[in-house]
Amino acid sequence: MSPETFSIFGLSSEPFSKEIDDADLWLPPSKRALLDELVDAAEARQNVALVGEPGVGKTCVLRALRHALPKERFRLTYCHNVTLGRRDFYRQLCLVLGLPDAHNAGDVFWAINTHVEQLAQERLLPVLVIDEAHLLHQDTLDHLHILLNVRREALTRPGTARGPPRPGRAG
Repeated sequence: MSPETFSIFGLSSEPFSKEIDDADLWLPPSKRALLDELVDAAEARQNVALVGEPGVGKTCVLRALRHALPKERFRLTYCHNVTLGRRDFYRQLCLVLGLPDAHNAGDVFWAINTHVEQLAQERLLPVLVIDEAHLLHQDTLDHLHILLNVRREALTRPGTARGPPRPGRAG
């Protein structure tokens, strides 16, 4: 778009580009309601699958979520390259979380659990966004539930004390 076109419409930048800052995204009421539901799910520590046809605005809503979650309470990690095999997916996950490179699944689970516990000490809730998750390899998808099963004791609510793990209780 030319500068002349921008000025005709009173625009200072291209209105429909991926370079628009998360804070400047416009959401219609239907997407705003979905965003509110996603924020509520994050507050409640729920797993969510956001599905829809290409072009309906899933990534846009996820970008708005990134802006809507207060940084003083949440640590959002965005993972988008999911067409990797399981081992490389784990390595990428550690990379985007800022964790040491993992050499096997056990290292990944230990690193993520330790990371979640550290975030809990800082009173931050982790939120992992996996964009284009439908492209995950089946073996990665089969393991994903294990990664989501971190110790619940590490995810205490703000204002509550973290007690010792209870015997016989699954994470």
